[in-house]
Amino acid sequence: MKRLSGKRAWTGGAPLLISVAVHAVVVALAGVYVVRETVLAKRRGFEAPPARESTSVPRAVEHRLRVARQGGGAAAVSPVSAQRILSTAASALALAPLSELPTTGPSLFGGAAGGAAAGVGLGRGLGIAAGAGGAGSAGQGLVSLRFLGLTSPRVNKVVFVVDVSRDLMDIRKGGFKAFAVIREEMIRLVGELPPGSEFGVVLFGGAAGDINLFAPQLMPATVAAKEAFFGWIRPVNARPDRLGTHSATAFTPWQERNVHGLSLDASLMPPPWVRATQAALELKPETLFLVTGSAASALRKRSEARRETLERRNDLAKERLKRQGIDPEGIAQARTAALAQARKELQAVNAQLQAQGKSPFIVADTKRIFQPDFQAELKRAGFSITLDTTGWADAQGKPIWELGVSAHEKVEFTDVLTHLARLQNGLLRQKACIHTFLFVGPDESPKEPVERLTAVAQRNGGKFSLLTTRVLESLAGSGR
Repeated sequence: MKRLSGKRAWTGGAPLLISVAVHAVVVALAGVYVVRETVLAKRRGFEAPPARESTSVPRAVEHRLRVARQGGGAAAVSPVSAQRILSTAASALALAPLSELPTTGPSLFGGAAGGAAAGVGLGRGLGIAAGAGGAGSAGQGLVSLRFLGLTSPRVNKVVFVVDVSRDLMDIRKGGFKAFAVIREEMIRLVGELPPGSEFGVVLFGGAAGDINLFAPQLMPATVAAKEAFFGWIRPVNARPDRLGTHSATAFTPWQERNVHGLSLDASLMPPPWVRATQAALELKPETLFLVTGSAASALRKRSEARRETLERRNDLAKERLKRQGIDPEGIAQARTAALAQARKELQAVNAQLQAQGKSPFIVADTKRIFQPDFQAELKRAGFSITLDTTGWADAQGKPIWELGVSAHEKVEFTDVLTHLARLQNGLLRQKACIHTFLFVGPDESPKEPVERLTAVAQRNGGKFSLLTTRVLESLAGSGR
């Protein structure tokens, strides 16, 4: 009886033991799972990924490609993706800065943007800041140029209008050395024009019809055309015995085109620099560079009433001279003889200077010889020229330079601005940008010419710059 009772007791507790064992196994498996998914997984999450190889060259190339695409090349992408910068290397981000538009003074000739620019679609050339174009475009994208320190972004069709009169060769403006800088600047810039662009050159002198064209139309910037220009321009104002428009190797006179619809004022008589600007606009440029030593206004024939009034005043002046014992009718003859003698003496001085290997004195007007700064230069060179005023000086001994009434009078400069505006509208579909340069001496105070040429530039989308000998010396010394 006792055995049977013990067996029943064990059989009755077996299910309880099995249940405890199963739960223990489940708990153990759960513990293993938790340890594996938490501890071991965290350790794998902190493992560093393998280092990627990186160089600055692929990144720099990728950077330039993206800049080129932004410039409108053939491989252009959307603006959003183009704005991403994939390179953080300093060398990849070191792009040439855009040049500022200078005003006046020696700062005009600061370092020019450009140089040998490497990369996809980048132009090359000293003094030309070439922008990125499409692949293989050789700088045909955003291109700008510098001329006498002033930067212009439009170089597809360029015309230079340059004053080559004797006035520009004056000693106060630097003479031959100063003009040589202007000439070399033109040679440099034309030599660096990119393929596909066109250029023209207009030289003008002191007379209204004294205009010489390099060619009657814009010339392509090919090697042959550039070499022809170099040969044509190099002798200009390079020798004292051959000055002005005819000092170029060939003379192509300007023939004004008969264009209907210009509505020009037929009574207006434009000065030489305005006539030369018209000749340049007829070539249909995009950009025009005007270099001049003066900014004279236009003339118009006086009205009969105005002329009669001035004639009466002139007659009164003659009566006063007679009362002083001076013959008014002999003044012009005496003055002409005195100036002829002064020119003869200056020629003799120049012959001696040239024999010594020195630059001669160049004057546009014989009166210039007797101005204080010119007399001082003569004295420093060891020479002296005096003015004989016998028969044409007043009671105080002052020369009578003018006696008579001109048939013409100066007009307001607004008439010149209107004249240029009508030329722009009648000759061009899109108005040309006109940059102006006034070349003056260090002792000149050209307030009125500065104001006039500034107005021309501003009304025609350009900039004005004042050129002095100091500015040109700075440009020549920069080695550009």
